[in-house]
Amino acid sequence: MIGEQPLVARMWRLGPWSGNRLMRGSCRLESSVFLVVVALVLILVPLAAAFGTATHTRLDDRSRADRENLHQIAAVLLEDATVNLADTTPATGATGQAPARWAVDGTTRTGQVLTTPEAKAGQTISIWIDPAGKIVDPPKTGTENAFEAVGAALALWTTGATVCLTMLIGIRWAGTRYRMSQWDREWRNLGKAPGWPVS
Repeated sequence: MIGEQPLVARMWRLGPWSGNRLMRGSCRLESSVFLVVVALVLILVPLAAAFGTATHTRLDDRSRADRENLHQIAAVLLEDATVNLADTTPATGATGQAPARWAVDGTTRTGQVLTTPEAKAGQTISIWIDPAGKIVDPPKTGTENAFEAVGAALALWTTGATVCLTMLIGIRWAGTRYRMSQWDREWRNLGKAPGWPVS
């Protein structure tokens, strides 16, 4: 449409630097807060990336230490596996558990181990143990650490962006309430009820 200003130009004229004398102080404050929020959200991107990198490094160090301190040994199942219904999910499927026997430094140990639902008694499986001979989770892989680090970075950025957006919405709501009360006062000063024409 002829005479219509581009969006960028309209947004520029609504900035806090606008020389328009009709622009209220509350509107300038809202514009300033909007710019600050946009800047904070953008600054959060490299901060979240740095946090994700630090998280990945920490997880990799832990996995490396686990691979040095933990050991993978063979265990023999004493009974057929039973399905662990608590671990049945669409993503991972059913897992089984069964009592098993393994030896550490000549000492025989027994305990419940996780295995496939089809595992049978007498079958040999691999388990991870700590220096004391207790069953532990296997060290996390690099892929698992990467996914966890990315999730941590996204969680940090999402939380920060949500806080900034909530602050912006709150200030805009307060600004609208303030302008409405100002208009009410101006109408009362004119001796008219709000909503009535001046003439």
